[in-house]
Amino acid sequence: MGRQKRSLPLAQPTRYTPAVLEGIADGERAALGLSLARRTELGAVSAAAAALSRAEALEEAAAAAEPPARPIACRAGCSTCCVSKVLVMAPEVLRVAAHLRATRSAAELAALAERVRAADAATRGLTRLERAEARVPCPLLDERGACSIHAVRPLVCAAWNSLDVAACERHFAAPAAVPTAPMHSPSYEVANAVLAGLGWAAKEQGLDAAPLELIAALRIALERPNAGERWLARLPVFAAARDAEWQEDRRREA
Repeated sequence: MGRQKRSLPLAQPTRYTPAVLEGIADGERAALGLSLARRTELGAVSAAAAALSRAEALEEAAAAAEPPARPIACRAGCSTCCVSKVLVMAPEVLRVAAHLRATRSAAELAALAERVRAADAATRGLTRLERAEARVPCPLLDERGACSIHAVRPLVCAAWNSLDVAACERHFAAPAAVPTAPMHSPSYEVANAVLAGLGWAAKEQGLDAAPLELIAALRIALERPNAGERWLARLPVFAAARDAEWQEDRRREA
């Protein structure tokens, strides 16, 4: 099956050319495909875990090879950007759901599931801009405003970085009027190349590789304990979480 190519962002000047990024994605496609080929939920979760580990290593290498103009300002407890729309692949959602089931009590999981449902109801179908303007916080933040699933966070979250906290705050206070904060583009690019590789690997296995909106997909995964089995059986269990904005963007590019 042919691989669907995805658009990868590029900042100039950089050694991370489109060819290099595609090479990273292709390498991850091959490596992550081995886990997905097992056709088990554990294999899918393992693929997501390997992808995040690889993205973190590549980001560290990118920062060493092309140091940012200023230190990356992101710190634990800073949740300014955690009102953004986050796109994920199904294995990432399955990993987050498995982590929550393993680390939360029944009461804690029930309360979290309710917060996820409320956030999904408030944000489903919103564009990136509309989501940022709605300022609905991620339901996975803890009471201190820190990410409660940082160890298993999505690749998009791992990729995002800022060189200026104040610029982040200004942007998210007025997303339509103020540009996003400056960032270390090479780190962002290599992590997104890994995400593309995960998507290509899923597609080659005949699995649904459409980007999913995190909260909508997590609601499904928490409500349906067999979501992983159904995804691996090529059933459209996450169809309601497919991101319409991403699909429209792809149609326009075609």
